[in-house]
Amino acid sequence: MKLFVDTDADTRLARRVLRDITERGRDLNKVLHQYTTLVKPAFEEFCLPTKKFADVIIPRGAENLVAIDVIVLHIREIIRIRNGNVLHVRELSVDNGSSTDSDISQ
Repeated sequence: MKLFVDTDADTRLARRVLRDITERGRDLNKVLHQYTTLVKPAFEEFCLPTKKFADVIIPRGAENLVAIDVIVLHIREIIRIRNGNVLHVRELSVDNGSSTDSDISQ
C-alpha cells in the first residue's frame, strides 16, 4: 500500500519554523530563506509528484485519526490473512524487557 501524507503547506512551514528556531537555534530570516529557496522547491520537485502514485492520500497528516485507523485495520487484516487467521502477537514486558510470543485465534 502506497501512502501519501498530505499536510497543508502553511502547517508544514509553521512546524519547520518552530522546530528550527527552538531546536536548532536558527533565526526566522534564515529559516524562511532556507524554506523558500531549498525546502519548498525540493518538496515540489521530488515529493509532491509521488502523490499521484499513492493508493491512499491522507489529508491533514497525523491529525486524521480516521484515516490512520483505517490503515491500521487494513494492515492487521493483511497480517491475519498471511498468518492463516491467527494473529501472532509479541508482547514485551515493561518490567524486565523480556518478550513472550503468543497466538490469538481470530
